[in-house]
Amino acid sequence: MGIRRAGNAGVVASVAIAFVGVAIGAISAYVSELGAAASAAKISALNAPIRDDPLFDLAFHKREEIVRRVLASAELAGPDLERLPAPRMAQAAQKPKVIIIFDDMGIDRNAFEDTLALPGTLTLSFLPYANDVDELAAAALKGGRTVMLHLPMEPEGDADPGPNALATGMTGAAFVEALKWNLERFDGYVAVNNHMGSRLTADAAAMKTVLAYLKHKDLFFLDSVTTGDTAVRSAAARVGAEVYSRDVFLDAETGDKAAIRKQLRLVERIARETGYAVAICHPRKETLEVIGPWLASATERGFVLEPVTALVDIQRQRNMQAIAAMAPTLRL
Repeated sequence: MGIRRAGNAGVVASVAIAFVGVAIGAISAYVSELGAAASAAKISALNAPIRDDPLFDLAFHKREEIVRRVLASAELAGPDLERLPAPRMAQAAQKPKVIIIFDDMGIDRNAFEDTLALPGTLTLSFLPYANDVDELAAAALKGGRTVMLHLPMEPEGDADPGPNALATGMTGAAFVEALKWNLERFDGYVAVNNHMGSRLTADAAAMKTVLAYLKHKDLFFLDSVTTGDTAVRSAAARVGAEVYSRDVFLDAETGDKAAIRKQLRLVERIARETGYAVAICHPRKETLEVIGPWLASATERGFVLEPVTALVDIQRQRNMQAIAAMAPTLRL
């Protein structure tokens, strides 16, 4: 996603200088903190604040507490989950929203076409190293889908995240170069989420570099939460970036349709209890077979299917609710 050409050479130069400044700052931050943040600044995915501002934290922590309770009760109660009391933050007049994101798009063209044919509002996240990814992303946009970039990042263990993945052992210059390569592979995406990345997302220095760069590009980041030690929210607080988090993985257990249905029940419950839910899945045969009918009936059952961009509006509304709740009573 390149910078548009301006008619004035001075404007172009100013933009270029600003861009270089961000890149140099990102490299400096990464080099100065490489490796140190991974051990010194690990913060639980469920407890880390997204901003230093207590107004911003209020809604986030309230919702995270409810999500934790829903997920914990699912482990104990099985498929028939008892409803929890609705939180004050949820407005009864609004239908619960569900955001479904398909990861790993672009590798299998047939799977892409099958996913594109699904009913309802969906977000597709494309791997930047996929063949013809620019063509496929453009087709998704033409088909009315919202598009994300699925950024490869270093995991714990031996799994291969793919070529040009961001890694904690890179020099600052190599890190930013790999980041630029990935982000320039196709256009039209509105946000970025991590592909794998259990090691890299736990490194605060690395994530500050990524998030500062995305902020410069006017993009937000969605944490896939592949580790409980994610440093994404704490890094976002340092650089003022906009980040959100995944609630449920639908198909972590490959090939298990019953498990996917159970996860969809969790998505429904979280959406009802908190006003919305964010689910990630993959374009696998069993996932498509289960989620197709669910998507077709979601509206009739009272849910609103939304693109990932709805998270921005949801957060703004909740920030305003938090401000209003803390404002003094007006007296005439």
